[in-house]
Amino acid sequence: MNSSIKLKSKIENWKILSQFIESFLKKYYCNKNFVYEFLLSCEEIFVNICFYAYKNSESEISVDIYLIKNYIKIVFLDNGIKFDPTKFENKNINSKIYNRKPGGLGIFLVKKFMNSMKYARKDNKNILVMTKKLGR
Repeated sequence: MNSSIKLKSKIENWKILSQFIESFLKKYYCNKNFVYEFLLSCEEIFVNICFYAYKNSESEISVDIYLIKNYIKIVFLDNGIKFDPTKFENKNINSKIYNRKPGGLGIFLVKKFMNSMKYARKDNKNILVMTKKLGR
């Protein structure tokens, strides 16, 4: 089972995307914690694409979501600036808050909440694939 949606890369469209994702997850009786972690991870990715991929312009983001065995897989596709979040340096969450540089905490959480995150650049498009194991 899969679903797809295309949206303009505008922050206001997060509400539409989150409803789309949540509706898909409800079909598989995902618990509240699963839904929270999945949505938070997707929000981080969507917002980063909107803010950074297009340098003050907007374009289209395609999102596909699948059930594959006991995993939910989500794919973000955009034609923005190349950025591989899997290579982004993890935050040192043990250092004191005033010693930390801003940024990166969201990607740290995505890596923590999702079971896998893979990135590819093909035909000038960013392709980010994330999976999370269903917890029933």
